Amino acid sequence: MNPEQAVDPQAFVEYRLVRLAERLRRRFDAAVRPHGLTARQFSVLAVVRSRPGVTSADLARAVLTTPQSMGAIIDQLETAGFLQSRPRRGRGVPAPTELSAAGEKALAEAAAQVRALDTKTRQHLGEDYNVLMQILDVLESLPDEPTTGRPRSLSHQDL
Repeated sequence: MNPEQAVDPQAFVEYRLVRLAERLRRRFDAAVRPHGLTARQFSVLAVVRSRPGVTSADLARAVLTTPQSMGAIIDQLETAGFLQSRPRRGRGVPAPTELSAAGEKALAEAAAQVRALDTKTRQHLGEDYNVLMQILDVLESLPDEPTTGRPRSLSHQDL
């Protein structure tokens, strides 16, 4: 590869955001882990708490996962005793809409940790906090790019 074809990934906004998102997800996971949760599970509990009657599909969209994965997450949370179970779940059927007492406690305690983490981040950002929030609003309004299918596998010719 000649130097003109070299690519600095740090020059791409999306690359840097993806890397940052992964770092922040790990921090978030570390904050909620002592309460028996992952970042995604915390999000599920928070959405179920704030949107009674939410369907499994809407819940999956809210926490950025697939409906198929949502079933497994709900099962994990039910097994952990954080969600009340419903007799039937499926497409268009409301997800478990009630947190158990243990789920309420775990969510409240984890939310306190998340608030503390958020406070530290806001303090670190200082006056740039509002600017960052405006930038995030702009980026979140970008339309999704159409997918081109699965990424192709590397062959020995690519290496």
